[in-house]
Amino acid sequence: MAWYPGAEKMELQPESDAQPAIVPTQVIFHSIAAPWTPRRMYEYWRDSTNLESHFGVGYDGAVGQFVGTQTRADANYRANRRADGTGAVSVESASNDQHTDPWTDAQVAAMVALGAWLHRQHGIPVRVCRSTDDPGFGYHRLFPDWSDGGTACPGDARVRQFHDLVLPGIDAFVGGGGGTGTPLPPPRSDGAPARYRVTVNGLEYGYGAHGPQVREVGEALVAAGHGSHYTAGPDEEWRDADTLNYQDYQHGLGYTGSAADGVPGEESLRRLLGRLPSPRRVSLAHVVAAARTDPGAEQGHQTYGGEVRIVEQALADEGFLEQRWVDGSLGTRTVQAYAAFQRSLGYSGTDANGIPGQRSLRELGQRRGFDVID
Repeated sequence: MAWYPGAEKMELQPESDAQPAIVPTQVIFHSIAAPWTPRRMYEYWRDSTNLESHFGVGYDGAVGQFVGTQTRADANYRANRRADGTGAVSVESASNDQHTDPWTDAQVAAMVALGAWLHRQHGIPVRVCRSTDDPGFGYHRLFPDWSDGGTACPGDARVRQFHDLVLPGIDAFVGGGGGTGTPLPPPRSDGAPARYRVTVNGLEYGYGAHGPQVREVGEALVAAGHGSHYTAGPDEEWRDADTLNYQDYQHGLGYTGSAADGVPGEESLRRLLGRLPSPRRVSLAHVVAAARTDPGAEQGHQTYGGEVRIVEQALADEGFLEQRWVDGSLGTRTVQAYAAFQRSLGYSGTDANGIPGQRSLRELGQRRGFDVID
């Protein structure tokens, strides 16, 4: 077990000895929704719950360590320990009861020093995690799989500090080039459009972001009457025009100051789109093709295995398919399960034949956190 020399050791038992080993590949920052010292966090983990984190950081920058970093701690849900033995180091931090306040300067400094030590101790790359199991640094709400389906922890102010201060600070602390990604610059203060990115629900937004989620935001801005800065587009590349249009939208919501710099936050994005887009995306055309191909093919044949597995897991989570049949092959059992789901929505006859339709698939996606892209 590895113990950080900059922390007060407050070892939890039996967790420290009884829980399985991990190979640390990620660091996940949390807010505990309480203005607690590390000692109070330790007492809470010890006396009031079967959950725990590896570290706690108080408002004054004091750091406590409760479990060695090569032992599982239970604050990160599916990131605690994966099937390959890798897992995440969890860092709780004092906050107000709604975890909406920013980290103090002392907390930021403490987390930067801790992050640099974790990089050097375990080789964790200084970059934002790009998926639920990608090595790097993140914050609890970055991916739904790091919580039980999603969380608001930490709040918007701390997410911005993570991108603007904590991750660049860790990179600077280790001499730059500490990871395989380049930290993003902080917002501009010279009147020019902000040029940095944030991750909301696993997808990037802001200058340099790329993907269908960018086009969706641009089209929604135009529909809302905030497209005046486009000379072409919108498209899948986030440029200054997107930032300026989004800033106009934020001003329209009554945001001011750094909350209206043209880079999306979770609240404003949800208000614009009516939901938070998911990084999990399923093509209706692909799933329909699989439903028409896989049942008659060789056992276990996968037409679009990755997308089918998302649908199958959703059916399993809804109680229509046994977990053992979540295998990426949209075979007879999955077709039967989908037909049962259709009937549960009130469909009958040929509308409940187990071949996904747009309305039923979108309903399943809304329930289980994936987007349907056609």
